[in-house]
Amino acid sequence: MRECESESVKLRQARAGRRLRERGAVIGRLFPVPCSLFPVLLLAAVVAGACRDRGGAPPAADAIALDSVPRRVEVRLYVATDWAWNEEDTLSVTVVNGTDQPLDGTVHLFVASPVEMLRNSVPSRSAPPPALLSSGEGTRVTFPLASLAPGASGEFRQAVRMPPAPRQRSTPAENDTTRRFAVRAWVAGAEGQEVAQAADTIRIRAGSEVVAGGCGGVADVAVTRYGIGPLRLDMQAADVRTLCPEARDTTWRQEGTTERGMSVRLAGRPVTVVLHQGRVQRIVVDTAGVRTAAGVGVGSTLAELRERYGRACAGAAEGRVAVWFPAAPGVSFGLDSATAVRPAASPDPAALPDSATVQRLWVRAGSDDCPARRSSNESDTP
Repeated sequence: MRECESESVKLRQARAGRRLRERGAVIGRLFPVPCSLFPVLLLAAVVAGACRDRGGAPPAADAIALDSVPRRVEVRLYVATDWAWNEEDTLSVTVVNGTDQPLDGTVHLFVASPVEMLRNSVPSRSAPPPALLSSGEGTRVTFPLASLAPGASGEFRQAVRMPPAPRQRSTPAENDTTRRFAVRAWVAGAEGQEVAQAADTIRIRAGSEVVAGGCGGVADVAVTRYGIGPLRLDMQAADVRTLCPEARDTTWRQEGTTERGMSVRLAGRPVTVVLHQGRVQRIVVDTAGVRTAAGVGVGSTLAELRERYGRACAGAAEGRVAVWFPAAPGVSFGLDSATAVRPAASPDPAALPDSATVQRLWVRAGSDDCPARRSSNESDTP
């Protein structure tokens, strides 16, 4: 019985071997490969058949739809990497509208003080002049964005001037914050909400304290709350002489006292620096040509000042009237003789005629609030 079963097993094995050889012969005729690879090919065929029995191949992954990628507004701020004291350069802001809707609103650029925003600096594309707003922390300029189409970009440029070099300090360069000034740009939507922003830092390079050319070579001499051109309030007299080698000492009488200062020329225009205890207390201009960022100066009318700055304050000294504006901090305007007042009177700003003209302006420290009306002969002009 066992012999029969053994013969049966041998017979089945012989038949299986014959079938393998037959299949190998077929494969050999179709694909001439070495005989040693036949078992491998047969095994691969069996495995492939088993995989087919387990169902179809998994579905291909869905392609990522481009519309599903979030779209946004991007602000790109360009700040040069090699700045020097008393140097002029340009900050650039690019706004990219990556949404599928037009973008309306405003572009804002803030620079920490005492970096000066220069006037007549407008976007590269045709647009109204930007609006400037100064505070103790710095200056912000606002550009109208109008309507930026989907996928479009707009570039805005603003010229700035670095302050004069301060006196040498013992503070290590890595800890000296007087050499670094923050810059920030952002886009505000039509309703004033911030949409996107970017920030950077202006860094003054070491060794740039040496100033070449003197004050006479300065091209832009705009009046700001910090000074005029490269001259700044609270500068030491020695720094003024270094900055303006052509400066000349001068004295004069004012309000019964002897004033001391220096006479310099900025871009060919005379400017008087008033000193107190060796530091710049006021910077005075009494000739036309030197103007504020709003475009007013000696020769402008009071009507022009009111149009640009709004509410005025007034004071009197030596029988003359001076006006100043909370919207233009740090700058006073002396009016012509048509607005002379009695020593005992305190001028009413609203009563001053629009036709009054500016004969002198000066940059000074102190309050920009309107004083209370008085009846004494004490000077209330800042």
